[in-house]
Amino acid sequence: MHEVTHISYGDGRVDVELDSSSQTQVSAPNFRFGDYKAVVSSCFTQRELDKISEGNNAGITFYFAVTDEIEESILNEQFQNAIEKNEEVYGNLNEGIYIDVSAMKVIANEEETALLSCLEDVELQMDIPMFLVKEDRTYFFLMDEMGDYELLEDASPDADVLTVKTHTFTSGVLLYQDPSESLIQKDNKGFRIEVRHLLFLGIIVLIILWLFIDHHHKKSF
Repeated sequence: MHEVTHISYGDGRVDVELDSSSQTQVSAPNFRFGDYKAVVSSCFTQRELDKISEGNNAGITFYFAVTDEIEESILNEQFQNAIEKNEEVYGNLNEGIYIDVSAMKVIANEEETALLSCLEDVELQMDIPMFLVKEDRTYFFLMDEMGDYELLEDASPDADVLTVKTHTFTSGVLLYQDPSESLIQKDNKGFRIEVRHLLFLGIIVLIILWLFIDHHHKKSF
């Protein structure tokens, strides 16, 4: 996938390019941002934005390289440890695809520089590969943030799209989970109160009510 979005900023223009490739038999999914203007304002410093506004053109290129597994053993071990840690809270998490994310930016004829992070979070969307799509399945993105691994939850109601907010562009793993694997009971309307909890609450209310009636009954004699 190769996509270019042109964003006007003052008298200048910023070309936001998204380039995805796959080292597997399955094509790389489509990536996009929820708000490209927010990407521009977050990925350039105020000094750089002033240059663009004065009429200089600029560009940001995001690269998404998709693979089945992490080849580097040390990095793979770190991701596995992070997955196991999050499983203590969320339940079983299955690995989908590994995505290496990187970005470069340039203004006018200046030298291109690496873009490791934005000043603020931006909304990144990714189409879930068809072979991973399943009804009621939940998706996560585990991202490496300078050695700290953060599990990003899907903010999209669309079952076929993963939406996360991040300010870092680095490697990550798409994870998924079926309802039976989750330690967090929830449905489409949010968290669900289970029947046994309602029964327990009902028993407590009945005991309190019985004690109240018994107390007033004794006082009447």
